[in-house]
Amino acid sequence: MIPLWLWIRVEEPGKKRFAMPVPLFLVWLLLGALLLLLLPLVLLCGLLLWPWGWGKPLLQMYFHVFGLIGALSGLTLDIGRSEQGKITRIVMK
Repeated sequence: MIPLWLWIRVEEPGKKRFAMPVPLFLVWLLLGALLLLLLPLVLLCGLLLWPWGWGKPLLQMYFHVFGLIGALSGLTLDIGRSEQGKITRIVMK
């Protein structure tokens, strides 16, 4: 399942946590529309490049984008700053 929300959390010791949600489902709608518009062009290029061996990798790369987006669910990035004790956490849910 694709992540629908991106949470950016900033934590400092002794201070209140700050969390900001970013709606990713809007980004996925735009990206899906763009990929759908590019599909005929990618198929045409794949067919034209097939005799030289570039068609199959081009089509595979195009369809692997969907797998990559689906694999982003549950991704957590922890970014720490040692001099200030700040921790920024980016979570995709």
